[in-house]
Amino acid sequence: MTPVEAVPVGRLDVVGAWAVRTVDDLADVRAALEARLPCDCPAAQVGPTADVGGLSGRQRMVLVASELVANALEHARPPVVARLLCDGDVAVVDVADHSPDAPPVVPHDREPGEGGHGLRLAKTIADEVGWYCTDRGEKHVWARFTTADRAPVAAPEGLATHGAASGGFYRGA
Repeated sequence: MTPVEAVPVGRLDVVGAWAVRTVDDLADVRAALEARLPCDCPAAQVGPTADVGGLSGRQRMVLVASELVANALEHARPPVVARLLCDGDVAVVDVADHSPDAPPVVPHDREPGEGGHGLRLAKTIADEVGWYCTDRGEKHVWARFTTADRAPVAAPEGLATHGAASGGFYRGA
């Protein structure tokens, strides 16, 4: 149940990026992300579906982004950067922090209401969740949203033994 160590497949354009320093910034990130959706990506325009509690594609992305950012703020070193990426078909919410030595872990010993279920929620709502580290000391946790069945992830090419990947994956700033 722990997210797979891999980078999302494809070349993705940055649709929006937001620096997050505290939990107080989270509402602004949610609002900014909501304002960027729907981007030209069909995954953002998916209507409400019963299999994810009646949430639309937009609502799923905002909820997962919120959970991933909150996890990074609680468990990693700032700054945290949330990005919305798209290739015209697939949308990816990517959250980067500066704790590459702390991989994301889904806790198995917590009861509902005790917290710590953000990654579990993300894995349920998103089509795929993964993570990777860069050689710049960043850890990226990402969630992919599609309109079709789950597509495979790429093997973590060029990753060092600890999971560091070279930059240049995303287009845009």
